[in-house]
Amino acid sequence: MYRWALYDREPSTTWRNGLVALLGDAAHPMLPFMAQGACQAIEDAAILGRCLEGAGPDRQSIARALATYEATRIERATRIQSGSYFNRIVFHYPDGEEQVARDAMFASDGWSTATDWVYGYDPLTAPLATRS
Repeated sequence: MYRWALYDREPSTTWRNGLVALLGDAAHPMLPFMAQGACQAIEDAAILGRCLEGAGPDRQSIARALATYEATRIERATRIQSGSYFNRIVFHYPDGEEQVARDAMFASDGWSTATDWVYGYDPLTAPLATRS
């Protein structure tokens, strides 16, 4: 018998401590119901690189860059993490009214419109959070 456990946890409120920051699954593990786990890790890396690009070699400068990275990414990644968690239910509705309504949404432009914010994001041009 083959068993595969899917593990998740509540979204974290912080991804950094001092000069250490998490990204990808370490920061925001996702269930596979939006196919965004690796995508979010790539977005994290792109934003982190942009934030560190202007940082000096001193500890305070690096800490500020990590704070900017976290402030820029945490809301979006948390929203996608929560959406993946929600989809674990929606994608497995039993036959019935909810399933019919879901399938009608998938067949319409409603699904693509609802997901434009996911697929239209460009981490190379997205605004960075204001540095504090």
